[in-house]
Amino acid sequence: MLRIKNSIRLKIAVIVFFSTLLTILISWSISNHFIAKYYVSHTKSLLVETYKSCNDFFSDVDRLEAINNDEIVSLYGYVENQTGASIYVIDPRDFKVYTSVKLNDKTALTIQSIVKNYDIESLHDAEQRYKIVRNTVTFDSDLGRKGGSYYDLVGYLDNDFIIVLRTPIETVDSNTIFTIRLFTSISFLLIIIELLIVLFISNMFSRPIIEMSRVARRMSNLDFSVKVNVTTQDEIGVLGESMNNMSQKLENTVSELKNSNIKLQNDIREKEHIEEMRSEFLSHVSHELKTPLAIIQGYAEGLKSGIADDKESMDYYCDVISDEASKMNALVMKLIDLNQLETGDDITIEHFDVTKLIRETINNSSILLQDRKVDIIFDEKSEFVWADIFMTEEVITNYLSNAIHYVKEDGIIKVWYEKKENTLRVNVYNDGNPISDEDLEKLFIKFYKVDSARTREYGGSGIGLSIVAAIMRAHGQDFGVYNKDNGVVFYFELDNSGSNV
Repeated sequence: MLRIKNSIRLKIAVIVFFSTLLTILISWSISNHFIAKYYVSHTKSLLVETYKSCNDFFSDVDRLEAINNDEIVSLYGYVENQTGASIYVIDPRDFKVYTSVKLNDKTALTIQSIVKNYDIESLHDAEQRYKIVRNTVTFDSDLGRKGGSYYDLVGYLDNDFIIVLRTPIETVDSNTIFTIRLFTSISFLLIIIELLIVLFISNMFSRPIIEMSRVARRMSNLDFSVKVNVTTQDEIGVLGESMNNMSQKLENTVSELKNSNIKLQNDIREKEHIEEMRSEFLSHVSHELKTPLAIIQGYAEGLKSGIADDKESMDYYCDVISDEASKMNALVMKLIDLNQLETGDDITIEHFDVTKLIRETINNSSILLQDRKVDIIFDEKSEFVWADIFMTEEVITNYLSNAIHYVKEDGIIKVWYEKKENTLRVNVYNDGNPISDEDLEKLFIKFYKVDSARTREYGGSGIGLSIVAAIMRAHGQDFGVYNKDNGVVFYFELDNSGSNV
């Protein structure tokens, strides 16, 4: 029973029968029930549009003055009139008529009769100040021939002028008859087309078989992305579903093998990368610690040999050793932070006011600013961003520290924002010598120093900007540096999308 129900031949017979029947019913329904109503409704809608156009026209004081001065002799072309209706607008004060057609005595009497017969006074204070009425006349004074049926729109404009729009119904009737005849012809044509469709039905049902053959060939080449489009529950549909299930299982198996292989390769690369980073880390650490260790060793040997034979000298030697040890400790801590960032430590995204964070960092550096006799300019407008607050503080601290140490004496440091589409750019500028193009490209490289002597003087290690680079890469945001007139600008960007929500 199920086979007969889902038989292809039965489906062909049912499709042809119901499609033909449906075509005939639709054609008959449209022709006999909807077309005439549509044209009547459409004509009335167009009369309303013409009414609105007239209302707009006569609401314009300049146009009304022009027409009173006979600068506009006819309304034709000045108002939208898609129905071609005759337009009569009457000034009730002196019964002056403005029209789109030639006006004669008979026409004027007809207009007066329409105004009286339709009792338009009742529309004066109504919410809708017009009405559409079907009217039959025995003589058409406009055209000088026997009358007929019309749709008349009568009412008031906003300036209390009386309006009469008249369009003949015979236009609607002719359009209706034409459309009904057209639909009748189309119905017969559709019946013929439906008969021809039978010839193509067999081809329609053979297409899934051809499609499954193509899918099978691609599966044999280990391409499992293509699937059979199953749209039926007949024999072809069952076969297509079985092919899809087989393709999915094969794809999963091959995917597991590829994922295992990729994971193995990634593990190997990660191990090699960690080994390279370890070697590089040790190399840089040994290089950076060599100088302070040599100083500590030299001063310690001096103390041991008794070179410092008075308390003042001994205190000086001890201070040097303590200072170099502190620098070594700070260097090691920065290297550890940088290494953690580069090995992919997770960041914690928070929503916070970056202006408050910058102000706190500036306050913490107030002693250094006073020592350098530097003025700092910062527009403290509140700006919220999405970022790791502790990492952001590290970036701001490094940029501000860099600016303080390189700003010229009695110079200026300036911090300001630039808003972009989804990010907020923070700029840190300091007066001072420009940086060469060659050095600009290397500033964010680990352990790189533009002026080694001066960097050493204030305890710089060449790691601060590397930490900035690692932090901004972890956030996926832009950063950099460029020269400006009489100074240098360092910048970084933070996500501020939806910050004001």
